[in-house]
Amino acid sequence: MKPTIESILQNQLNNIQAEVIMTAYNEFEPGWFEQKTEPDFFRFGYTVKGEARLNIQNDTYFVQPGTLYFLPAGTKQSFGTEGNEKLGLYWCHFRLELSDFQVINALQLPPFVYVKDKEMMKNLFIKMNEYQHCKSITRELRLKSVLLELLAYYLEESHVQRTTFQQSDFEVKWNEVLAYIEANLHQNIQIEELAKFAFLHPNYFITSFKNIMGCSPIQYVTNRRIAIAKQLLMETELPVAVVAKQVGMQNHYLSRLFKRYTGITPVQYRRIGKNTGTNRKTLTTRMNEEKS
Repeated sequence: MKPTIESILQNQLNNIQAEVIMTAYNEFEPGWFEQKTEPDFFRFGYTVKGEARLNIQNDTYFVQPGTLYFLPAGTKQSFGTEGNEKLGLYWCHFRLELSDFQVINALQLPPFVYVKDKEMMKNLFIKMNEYQHCKSITRELRLKSVLLELLAYYLEESHVQRTTFQQSDFEVKWNEVLAYIEANLHQNIQIEELAKFAFLHPNYFITSFKNIMGCSPIQYVTNRRIAIAKQLLMETELPVAVVAKQVGMQNHYLSRLFKRYTGITPVQYRRIGKNTGTNRKTLTTRMNEEKS
């Protein structure tokens, strides 16, 4: 996938809003079957014993223990046991905002993935079940954190970075827009110029950009400049003034903006990063010496 498209997808995923509706563990007797429905929520299911049969739209799948399956909202689906053994199943129902719903559907995720670390996956569902019954004010935050962990795992195992991300808004040439930004971070970037690449009026361009990227064009450019500055500070010995120039800022402005974004100055960021890197190398060297 092109880096520009990957940036768009990453921004979309970073802003996902998810809500856990219900989660539980159940065991189902042989012969159990749930008729076709078209729920307005998404489903995750993790099989730990027995075999299940999934029907999604007009396709049928058989899932074994250690399989994490995903049922999209708004699709015709039914499922049940297969064979003569009880089905042991952790499951979770959750909702997404409409825009996130569209993003997930556009990814065309597979119906299931095979879980390598079965204990880790089981523990995620156990944690979610525990959080569901707690009465803490942080209950929803904890539920959401586990759900996002599940979703991230599923996306990674589905290799979404290789997926062609298609959306109607992409008829506009967003690749060219983001590529232009990336190539011109060292100089002043005008909204009017970006809008020309997208063949849009500047006002409509700003709205469309925000809908796709989750932030305004100015915010995106600033985020990219800070990210490149961080990279240069860690990977080179360039003076801060030179780093500032390479990301299109005055030295004093980069220092002020950098501190606002990170809480520390560029010089402090470099020093902390270098020290952390040195400590990590020292620890690795020590561990290798102990092994040998």
